[in-house]
Amino acid sequence: MKKLLIACALAALACPQARALEDDDLGDVLLSTDTARTDFVSEEDDTQAYIQESDEDLAGFIQDYVKKDTALKGAFFMEDPAAGKVLKLSLETAPKRSSSGPDNTRVLEAVFKDPVGRKYSVLFRIRSAGFGGIDIFKLELKKKPNPAREGKPEKK
Repeated sequence: MKKLLIACALAALACPQARALEDDDLGDVLLSTDTARTDFVSEEDDTQAYIQESDEDLAGFIQDYVKKDTALKGAFFMEDPAAGKVLKLSLETAPKRSSSGPDNTRVLEAVFKDPVGRKYSVLFRIRSAGFGGIDIFKLELKKKPNPAREGKPEKK
């Protein structure tokens, strides 16, 4: 057994050690799969994605939103900045069509009524939220034109 061990040790000394430690990958250029990070933002990243859902899908999204909000709070609440009060509303008519807004957004108009029976138009402004989703980013009461002022010049 001693002779075998000595023979293995001599054979190991006879082999060049440089070959045993050589690694072919160390000489290659290192490549990364990470995206390059820069201080500037490309123009492609600045643009919003287009909302590709149909008007029916967007109307369904608004109806689901109002239904969940009503179930959570008991009613759909909106602030009327002109009157300075919070309105307790219920959905009267769901939006049928959407219109284009600025920066690739869509605007849907739904009609709500308060407990007294007065009707209010609410504008839902939606945009793309990434991964094919949409986001309601602004809710506002539609301003009603004053019929007494139409056609009359303003006094100075």
